[in-house]
Amino acid sequence: MPAGTSPIFPQVPIIGISSLVSNTAVTARTVISGTTGLTQLTANSTNGSRIDAITIKGQGTTVATIMNVWINDGTNSFLYDEISLGAVTANTTVASVSNTISYTNLTLPATYRLFVSQQVSANVTVFAFGGEY
Repeated sequence: MPAGTSPIFPQVPIIGISSLVSNTAVTARTVISGTTGLTQLTANSTNGSRIDAITIKGQGTTVATIMNVWINDGTNSFLYDEISLGAVTANTTVASVSNTISYTNLTLPATYRLFVSQQVSANVTVFAFGGEY
């Protein structure tokens, strides 16, 4: 089979959104069988997908935590990234915390999905931006 020589571009933009409010903290950093304790961020796609960035936005006052990003292959979940989130006391003059991480190599095959979890429970919304092939 000859190698593909034409560039491939995403056909449909995607935004995955998950709200983590008082979730149980998941401190594991090893492979997890299944998705117990994890919150789904993206759906699987027919032809695979590309994730360009993940943004974590505090829902008001937050405690310091680490947001874990997991790649699930349909059977197991593997820790892909850890994103720090600082403690902020949000009010009318202080914005709630936000952290965006950009990716250049996060491409998911068909049937793979992203999940998120926290090391310490904090009220946050997580966004994934990318496209489906």
